[in-house]
Amino acid sequence: MRVKEPSQALPEKAKRSKRPAIPRDEDSSDDIAVGFTCQHVSHAISVNHVKKAIAENVWSVCSDCLKERRFCDGQPVLPSDIWLCLKCGFQGCGRNSESHHSLKHYKSLRTESHCVTISLSTWIIWCYECDEKLSTQCNKRVLAQTVDFLQKHVSKTQTSAFSRILKLCEEKCETGEKKKGRKGSSVPSVKGISNLGNTCFFNAVMQNLAQSYILMELMNENKENGTKLKIFPSPDTRLDPLTVELSSPGPLTSALLVFLHSMKETEKGPLSPKVLFNQLCQKAPRFKSFQQQDSQELLHYLLDAVRTEETKRIQASILKAFNNPTTKTADDDTRKKVKDLLSERSLY
Repeated sequence: MRVKEPSQALPEKAKRSKRPAIPRDEDSSDDIAVGFTCQHVSHAISVNHVKKAIAENVWSVCSDCLKERRFCDGQPVLPSDIWLCLKCGFQGCGRNSESHHSLKHYKSLRTESHCVTISLSTWIIWCYECDEKLSTQCNKRVLAQTVDFLQKHVSKTQTSAFSRILKLCEEKCETGEKKKGRKGSSVPSVKGISNLGNTCFFNAVMQNLAQSYILMELMNENKENGTKLKIFPSPDTRLDPLTVELSSPGPLTSALLVFLHSMKETEKGPLSPKVLFNQLCQKAPRFKSFQQQDSQELLHYLLDAVRTEETKRIQASILKAFNNPTTKTADDDTRKKVKDLLSERSLY
């Protein structure tokens, strides 16, 4: 249901104009129908304010819901439908949620308009004043630039950042092993983990995983971008063995590997699990509330999410070996082969 403020409604001619449809670029991330020009874009968007807000706040979390700490059936209420104000960078739950903080933020009395917002899950752009979806193709360049920045921010935090951290972490581990020399101590190192706020349940799980050497060995086997993986199908499938080249691990898997390597460092002082915890919260928003949770449930969510990332990673590599970028472009025979090959690969 659309929400409009009668007092703020503008005449049809003043608030919008139509342009001829523009052919879509297949590589564009814009899924909105082209043709609508919003008159509020020029003064309702600030790239600098958005950048500053993103650097200071947790990504994709409604700050007002977090402050209210509301519960339902004993569970914290934290909506996953988060919208970001393109004027100030405020992140609030959508108007389909119970609290619709994003809409309340727009309605707050201000000297400047905060009417243009974007969904962090679907990248839909919306103007509350016009009550319309917006397209980057039919509005001022600042809109496209801001959306491009947000999408690149997500991409960087999920890929290259973790690869660079992983290399630095491994170098530190190697240096630490050299410093140990020939001490030959058989006592495993135990490192403290900082409490982010009622995250004892998370820290307890991570301390146990840090001492699970089999898990470390399995993750280290396929951690590198370009790692060769050979899959041996069962005779029933009548498929030949296939060697694929893996891409970089997913964001949660990379963060977990970085964290486990950091736990082996010899440097003193507790380790902050903030990066790993934030990545887990992206997969399981129920843990965003910084309330006490069940450790077994957290372990289940963590390992299941890592398994899902690795399955998608191997599936993408198999599709690439068959010259298909996605399952949508593959024919039925190729899809069956991919399914059979995936079922033969045992994932942690």
